Amino acid sequence: MISIKNINYGYNNKPLLRDISFDIKQGECIGLTGPSGCGKSTLARIISGYIQPWLGSVILNQEIVTGKPSRNIFLVNQENDLFPWQNVKDQISFALRGDNSRNVEDLIKLVKLNGCEKLYPSQLSGGMKRRLSIARALAVNPKLLIFDESFSFLDTKSKLSLYQDLKEIWIKTKTTIMVITHDSRDLDVLAQREVKL
Repeated sequence: MISIKNINYGYNNKPLLRDISFDIKQGECIGLTGPSGCGKSTLARIISGYIQPWLGSVILNQEIVTGKPSRNIFLVNQENDLFPWQNVKDQISFALRGDNSRNVEDLIKLVKLNGCEKLYPSQLSGGMKRRLSIARALAVNPKLLIFDESFSFLDTKSKLSLYQDLKEIWIKTKTTIMVITHDSRDLDVLAQREVKL
């Protein structure tokens, strides 16, 4: 279980997040919504350990992990985080880092990139790049996988298809997932519940 306890944070001494608290159960898929500029991405970076909050804590399986980035909480953000010099198979192999518990081919099939193993990011569509990002994230076997507006640049049809596939992946892997979006309609396919900022 992940517990977000009384998180407070802001910029230039101006509060942005005030007393944010909620729990995420193991294996749950939740949505985090709110208008642009309300602090969703900032909260994602706090939960994943990249920002130290002014006050409050992030607790993972009864251990305080506030301000400690680790492979246990994996953040997939809006930017393209792929290595342009590595093909699909190499990107996933790199993420595995010798961990044989998950097979590269299995992950490629799971995200429906069969036949694309030798393609490079420049040869992939936007949706395929997101699928590769998902496979790389799953390769590290995180306790929590956060998608921060990760599909916002896709057209409606591609986004819906990716959300449906992500739901299948979530059901198969039982990975705990948090999807961050400014549009709660994005969560209709996937999230079990919604947390609003």
